[in-house]
Formats: sequence, structure tokens, C-alpha cells
Amino acid sequence: MMLHIEADLITTLTGLARAGDLNDLQFLSHAERVTYIAFRLGQKLQLPQGDLEDLILSALVHDLGISTTGEKLKLADLQPQQGMVSAHCRRGYELLKPTKLFGNLAKNVLEHHDYYKPDLRMIPAIIHLADRLDMMIQKDRYYLWQKDDILAYFRSKKGTIFHPDVVEALEGLALIPSFWLDLQYGNYAPIQKELLSFRHMLTLDELEEIAHLVATIVDSKSPFTGTHSQGVTRIAGFLGAAMGMSEHKVRLIRVAGLLHDIGKLAIPDEILMHPGALDKKQRAVMKQHTYHTYYLIGSIGPGVQHIQRWAAYHHERLDGTGYPFALSAPDLEPEARLMAVADITQALLESRPYRDGLSHETVKRILRNNVDANHIDGEITALAIQHLDELSTLV
Repeated sequence: MMLHIEADLITTLTGLARAGDLNDLQFLSHAERVTYIAFRLGQKLQLPQGDLEDLILSALVHDLGISTTGEKLKLADLQPQQGMVSAHCRRGYELLKPTKLFGNLAKNVLEHHDYYKPDLRMIPAIIHLADRLDMMIQKDRYYLWQKDDILAYFRSKKGTIFHPDVVEALEGLALIPSFWLDLQYGNYAPIQKELLSFRHMLTLDELEEIAHLVATIVDSKSPFTGTHSQGVTRIAGFLGAAMGMSEHKVRLIRVAGLLHDIGKLAIPDEILMHPGALDKKQRAVMKQHTYHTYYLIGSIGPGVQHIQRWAAYHHERLDGTGYPFALSAPDLEPEARLMAVADITQALLESRPYRDGLSHETVKRILRNNVDANHIDGEITALAIQHLDELSTLV
């Protein structure tokens, strides 16, 4: 049976943006809020529909190049150091430029912190002001009380840091109380969808491209897992084909592999980069990552539930002692079991800064011990062990 996914571009990118904002409550929903502010400014400036679409997409991915929480905290300053700004803008540009889906947005991301100059393009100019506005708002105070001080700040920087036309658009928009109240109470998301007159449904090729982008971002977050997502994907695809799955099913398995650790974007850097075994408290925090993976993938759209389960259940165990949902054998379909084996196999074979990849005999022993403990599927594990020489070339 062919599995059909109705993946919407906006909701998919919103989920990706939300993933990067989850690891510090100070930045919760930052990308979504910046997108809403930018959208309303774009409307006020009467941007053509095509430009409005590019503005929304660019705003959602504007911080894609931020690699650490520390970097994000430094960028929270209203006028961050130029070197810090250019680093994350350049990184976002380099991530997006090679892609078919987002290559045309890359320059907007590159320039979204540029100070005003006569030839500054409107889309990055809007995102710059929207980003700084969201940073300036004190989230624990009534927003309408802050309006005058916020406007005074942007007026003082008009024509030097911020585009004069964008500042004037903000002055007009600020007169509407609901603009501030939408932001304060989180009503910007449904309004954004209501006002948005375009809808882009992703093809499987496009979903795969986004998944590859996600895997690159996730794996770059920690020096210990530089190729982990890609390796899991290759191993899972190999095992799926060896199990006789259809080509279409294997493609979906590979998408699940690329997305399986997206929830790690919500984990604090000090835990992701911890050089060795985690203590009890650190493990408890790390166990969030598959929970976030489940709900972030769920935001992609109808029909994604299969990929959602296959990706997010990779730390569940047949005996019910896994996480985050404590599922047991009857709840775990073959594809989810496959992903668990692929994840463990990749983790054992890959080198980490604090250890080399383990020998094949050690990998086999650990895999068999997991089967004996009723943690992972015996038949799929036997298949992985049978093809371990081939799988080790995919790591």
C-alpha cells in the first residue's frame, strides 16, 4: 500500500524553526513570532504576493545558521557584535544556497542583519526589524505598556540601522492594539495561516530535501555526532531493502532516519557536547529528544504519522522500558524496530572524539545482549549482524 503524505511547506518549516527555539524558553517561538511581525509589516508595505511568500519563508528560516545556544544568547543583544552576526548569517546562507527549495531565499538570510543602506533589499530589511522587535519585547510585561519605548528606539535608529520605510510601516502597525495582543497571547499563528493565500504541498523529493537539511543541522550541533543522522539513514535504508520493503517504503524509512533526531535541537548544548557518559539528571533531559521528535514531525501534515512513529520510537524497547512513551512490543511496528536497530548499530560503529568506532565483534556482542534483554528485535538484529561488514561502510 502506497503511503500518502500531505506535507505543507509552512507547517513543516514552522516545526523546524520551533525545534531550534525549544532549548531556551527565552527564545520560545522566536522564529514564528518574527515571521508574524514580518508578515504584518510586509502587508503594511503592500508587498506583491510573491515577495510576501518569500518574506514568510525567509523569516521562518532566518536563524537556521545559529549553531549553539551561546551564540543565540549573544545575538539577543539589540545590536550584537558584527562578527557574531555575520557568522550565523553566512552559515544559514551556506545551508540554504545548495537546495532547490530554498536557494532563492539564501541571500535574504545572509543579509537579514545588515544595517540600512540605500540599496538594501526590502525582505532582509523587514526581517532585521522584526527580529530585533521580538528581542526587545519583554515577554513578562504587558505589551501595550512597552509600545511607546519600542517605537522610540526604532525611530532613533531610522535610516542608520533600520530601513526608513520599514520603521514607518511599524509606526502604522503599532497603532493597532491587536497586533501587540496577538503577539502577547500567541494568536499570531492562526491569523498568519488565515491571511496567507498560498499553500505549497511538498512532493516526496522536497520533503527529502528538507529532511537532509534537518539532518545536517542536527549533526552539526555536536562534534560527537557529525554524521550520525546520515549514517542511521543509510543503515535503515539498507536494512529496509534487505527486508524486502518497496522502494517507496524505503524512501520513507530514509526520511524517518534523517528526521529521527530533530528533537536534539531542543537539548541544551552542554548535554549534547558532554564528552562521555551522561549522569542521571543529564539522561533525564536527553530523554526529551524523542518526545520532541514525535511532535515536531507530527506538525508536517496529514499522513505523516507513519514517519512520525518510525522516527520517534527509536529508543522504545520491546519490554516497555524505553522512552519517551514506554511502549512495548505490540505497539512497535517493523519499521520502528528497524530504526532502533539502525540507531544502535550506527552509534556503536561510528567514531566519537572520546573513542574510536567499536570492533565488529564488540558491536555484535552488544547487539545480541540487547536482543537477549528483549530491548530490540531479534530478526532485524540478526540481519544487521549478517550484513555488518556492508553496514560499516555506510557509517
